[in-house]
Amino acid sequence: MNKIGERIRKRREYLEISMSVLAKGIGVTSSMLSQIENGKAFPSLHSIKHIADYLNTSVGALIGENDTFASNPIISWEDKKFVKRNENGATLYLMAHYSPLQTMEIYTVELEKDGNSTGLLDNRRNGQEFCFVIKGKVSIILKETSHELAINGSIYFYSHDLKYFKNITDESTYILWVLSPLKV
Repeated sequence: MNKIGERIRKRREYLEISMSVLAKGIGVTSSMLSQIENGKAFPSLHSIKHIADYLNTSVGALIGENDTFASNPIISWEDKKFVKRNENGATLYLMAHYSPLQTMEIYTVELEKDGNSTGLLDNRRNGQEFCFVIKGKVSIILKETSHELAINGSIYFYSHDLKYFKNITDESTYILWVLSPLKV
């Protein structure tokens, strides 16, 4: 029981959120949150979901389903994890195991010839993003401005500014894509 509490406390402290702020944000008293963090009370699944959402993590991370990944942090290119493919020739792959202390999401995006990101990523996130072109050439549209990046080019921006991005070469383009939520 106290492992969940430990994970909640570590994640809260890592994000520099006070106990009273988290308690208010999830609708419990500071006393109850203290009991949860110290393993003296066990939160309901509903409460765990609210805590996970507030701490920008997953229920799985709080209950420890991914603890084994801490001992093996390496993912090879061949072991990347498929996340999503849109109808416009773009595929998203996860490039890192999940950890409850994780403050970044690391992906690669493969864009086929004429591929674009429509429907691939959610630009309603309150975060920051970094892109690095591994192979090919891409046009990234932020607000109303188009930015062209070729191999070894990079760009850093706020998530909500992203409209879409598209491959502008005759072959596949590969992009390293890093997302980082803003601290609450």
